[in-house]
Amino acid sequence: MIVVLLNWLYIAITSFATGFAVLSFFSALFKTENRKVLPQIFAGLVVNTVYAQVWSLFGGVSFASNIVLLIITTSIIICCHKQIRVLLSKAVREIGSVGYMPAIYAFILILFAYGTSRGYIHYDTSLYHAQSIRWIEEYGVVKGLASLQLRFGYNSAAFALTALYSWSWMLSQSLHTTSGFFALLGAIQVAEVYKVFVNKKVRYSDFIRIGLFFYLGLIFREMTSPASDYYAQILIYSTIIMWIDALDEQNNHNEDKAYPFAMLSILLVYAATIKFSIALLVLLVIKPAVILIQKKQIKQILVSLLGGIVVLVPFFIRNVIISGWLIYPSTFLDLFDVDWKIPKGVAQYDAMEIGVYGKGINDVTKLDMPMRQWLPNWFKSMSIVEKGWVCLTALAIIAFVIYFVYKLLKKNINYDRLLLCAVVIGSCLFWFFSAPLVRYGYGYLTCVPLLMDGILCFELVDRTKDVKSLYIAFLIVFIALGLYRIKTVGYDIITTAKEPYYTMQKDYSDWPAEEYNLDGVTIYIPIEGALIGYDKFPSSMLTIDVELRGDTIKEGFRFSDYQGFINDYQNNK
Repeated sequence: MIVVLLNWLYIAITSFATGFAVLSFFSALFKTENRKVLPQIFAGLVVNTVYAQVWSLFGGVSFASNIVLLIITTSIIICCHKQIRVLLSKAVREIGSVGYMPAIYAFILILFAYGTSRGYIHYDTSLYHAQSIRWIEEYGVVKGLASLQLRFGYNSAAFALTALYSWSWMLSQSLHTTSGFFALLGAIQVAEVYKVFVNKKVRYSDFIRIGLFFYLGLIFREMTSPASDYYAQILIYSTIIMWIDALDEQNNHNEDKAYPFAMLSILLVYAATIKFSIALLVLLVIKPAVILIQKKQIKQILVSLLGGIVVLVPFFIRNVIISGWLIYPSTFLDLFDVDWKIPKGVAQYDAMEIGVYGKGINDVTKLDMPMRQWLPNWFKSMSIVEKGWVCLTALAIIAFVIYFVYKLLKKNINYDRLLLCAVVIGSCLFWFFSAPLVRYGYGYLTCVPLLMDGILCFELVDRTKDVKSLYIAFLIVFIALGLYRIKTVGYDIITTAKEPYYTMQKDYSDWPAEEYNLDGVTIYIPIEGALIGYDKFPSSMLTIDVELRGDTIKEGFRFSDYQGFINDYQNNK
C-alpha cells in the first residue's frame, strides 16, 4: 500500500508536468488558459502513454525510459514553475475553502490505495494482460507476437502505460497500479459532488457522477488488475462529465469556444487506443469541428487533427507489428502483407469468438443466431442490478427518441445535448449488437438512463421553477446509492484486511505450467485451463503450429500452419 502511494505520487508528478506542457501549448493556440489540475493529469496520461508506446517500438519500456521521462518532467517543472505554482495554489485554495474537503480527499486517496494494493486479480490478467505487460517491459514490441498467443493481438495502450510505471527494474515484482490511479481520478471527480451540498444546486454532470460512483464501487476489489475495461469505462464517465461541465460553462458565459471540446475529443481518441470498441464516442468531435470551421480557425483544426493522429499512430504501428493487422481481430482493413501476419481465417475465427462470448454463446457456429433466441439467456444470466440497468437503458432510449422528436417539432432543440445523447446511445447500441458482455458496457448502461434522468429533471425544474425539489431528489438517490456501495466496499475491505499488503502491492497470480520447446526456446504452457500469470515467461496457451522468425524471440514469431492451429484450439477448448 505504501509503495502504491509512492508510485502514484510519481505518476501524478510526471503526468501533471507533461500534461501541463502540452495543454499550455494548446491553450496558447486557442487563446485561452488552463484553469484546473485534473485535465492536466489526464492530458499527461495521454502524453506518457504515447511516449511509452513510441519507446516500445525501439526497445523495452523500463529503466532508461523512466530516466528520460524524469529528465523531461524536471525540465518542464523548472521552466514553468511560476505558472504551475499559480495553478496549484488556486486548486489548494478552492479545496481549502470548504473545511471538510481536504480530509475527504485524503480519505479517498488512502481508500483507493488500499483497494489497489490487494484484491482479486482479473481472469484476463492471468490469461494475457500480465504477459503482454512483461513483453513491453523486456522487449517493447515483437513482430508476430500474436502468433504465440492470439490475445496478445488485443493490443491496449493501457499495457504500455502500466509497463512504464511498473518499476519492474527497481523492485522484486512488477507493479500494476495504473488502473487504480484511473479509479482515483474518477473518485476525485465524484467528490466534486460536494458542490451540490455547498451551492444547494444540482448540475447536469452530477447525474453522471452517480454512475461513476456506482462503477467505482463495483470494481473496487478488482482495480488492482490492469484490465483495459476499467480504464476505458472510467474514461467514458470522466469525459462525459467534463464535456457536460464545459457545455455548462459555455452557456453560463455565453461563449462558443472549441478548446475544451477539442481536448476532450483527443482524450476520446486515447480512450479508443485503450479499448477500440468505444471508438464511436469520437464522433463527439463534431462539436469542436463545427465551431472551428465556422470561425475558420484553420491552424487550430490542423493542430487538433495532428494531436489525434499522434495519439493513434503508435497504437496502430504496434498493432501491425504484433499481428500484421491494423485493428486485430478485425479483418475489414487488409492493408499489410508481412510474413508474421495472423492468417485471415484465424483472425475471423477469433473475432467470431468474441461476438458469441459477449452474447453468452459458446458455439462459434451460432454467431448468426437470431436475437430472439440469445437475448433471453443473455438477460437471464445477469445479476438483478445488471438487469435493472439494462431495463432502464432500454426505457431511456425510447424516452430520448420521444423527447427529441417532440423538441424538434417544437423547434426548441438543444443540439449540443442532442449530439451528446445521440453519440452515447449510438455507442451503447454498437456495444449491444457486437459483443454485449456487461463489463464491456457498464459506462453505457449507466450513462444512458442517467443522461435521460438529468434531462427530465431539468425540464421539470424549468417548468415548475422548483429547484429545491430537484436538490432533495438528487440527494435521496445519491445517498441511497452511496449506502448500497458503502455496504459492498465495506465488505471488500473487511474480507481483505488480513492480506499482508500494507507495504507492497499484491503481486500477479502465478499458475502451474509445463515447458514446451519452440526451436530451442522454452515456452510455458498452462496446465490449469489457460491461466499463466507473469513469472512464467514467455508463455502460450497451446502447443501451436508457430515458428521463430529468426534465431531468437526478439525477431518474433509466425504461423507455420494456421489450419492446424484452429484444429488444436478447438480440440483443447
